[in-house]
Amino acid sequence: MKVNFYPYMNFGSLDEVKAKTVYGNFIPQNRSVVLPDSFERSEDVLIEALDKLSGLRFSADDIKKVRRYGANPVFASGQEALNFAKTNKIPIIFGKVDQPDIHAQWINDKHTIVINDAYRTNNNPAVTYAISAAILHELAHAKDGDGISSIQEEIDCLSMNALAFNEYRKQNPKLFDNVSLPILKDGVELYTDLFMGNNEKALIERIRLKYGSLQAGSPNHEPQKFAMKVANI
Repeated sequence: MKVNFYPYMNFGSLDEVKAKTVYGNFIPQNRSVVLPDSFERSEDVLIEALDKLSGLRFSADDIKKVRRYGANPVFASGQEALNFAKTNKIPIIFGKVDQPDIHAQWINDKHTIVINDAYRTNNNPAVTYAISAAILHELAHAKDGDGISSIQEEIDCLSMNALAFNEYRKQNPKLFDNVSLPILKDGVELYTDLFMGNNEKALIERIRLKYGSLQAGSPNHEPQKFAMKVANI
């Protein structure tokens, strides 16, 4: 499959490349290149996930719903997020994350998005959509880029999960039935249900459980009233 998304890629040794199977073409050690306009890729799951982002648009109604909870969506579309990643040369790879229950992670000092290696061999289309939504979430963290976490930043980034996955679910209403993998049930689908629903208390409890130890706001994410509630301020 071919897509029009071409970040710079920096590879380590051949053994490291084989171990990680970095998204993109293999290139010589310690080299950086601009990838061409189109070519075949080896990481089919990531290709498909990024391809889904390229056509992603958010409905005005869904944006209103996430804004009820003080969310400030970071990107206006999936394509805007991909353009940001391309401009800023952000690699997206499968690899090890800090904890097994982390689905995806922005590594600020490495300037890299890592998708949990557990999903590398995924062949379930529902999971590919979930990975796509997770990439959008991590690109929102990447755009912040200050390395300082906050409850408000997480709310803003989680809203990207919800906006993306809700669109995917509208397009494929039966695809996600009976899929119980954590990236869905404890990840993008869970947050979509919470942001699109009307149970503010449940959303507060979930965000407090995961991110309650963080400060309410950070330099690029001024805390809104909802974040203050989560922080018990």
